[in-house]
Amino acid sequence: MFGGGQKFDEVLDLVELWRPKKEYGHERKLQNELQEFLDTELNEKDRGMMANDREDVVSKEHGSSKADIAVNGDIGIELKRDLTNSQNKKLRGQIEDYLDNYPFVIVCACGIEDKDGWRKLKNKYQNSMGMQRSCFCVEEKEELW
Repeated sequence: MFGGGQKFDEVLDLVELWRPKKEYGHERKLQNELQEFLDTELNEKDRGMMANDREDVVSKEHGSSKADIAVNGDIGIELKRDLTNSQNKKLRGQIEDYLDNYPFVIVCACGIEDKDGWRKLKNKYQNSMGMQRSCFCVEEKEELW
């Protein structure tokens, strides 16, 4: 996939820049806000000379593995709110599924209750490289809460 890594880097930078506008009581509202933010930043902002005519498709709950957000069907994004121990165990399975279905995966946690489990996941997956797994990154946004 030519240029896929560049798009991943761009999306990752945007996810790292994104800050939810407020604390939401439900993960779905965070998902909606991040999807709108990525769509606007990737498609509506003036990109200058590097811009091309191809628009990025930013969709919610995309593909057979149902990533929370997908960009161009190549970058799966999982969003977690107030990550607990039980969610952490589920997240591990989701990550494995996404890595089988997307060349690139990003996990973004907004609020972390299970810091030990989060660190274990982060250590296991962050920047892992392989034939099926081009890149994985976790982003912690605990300072928002």
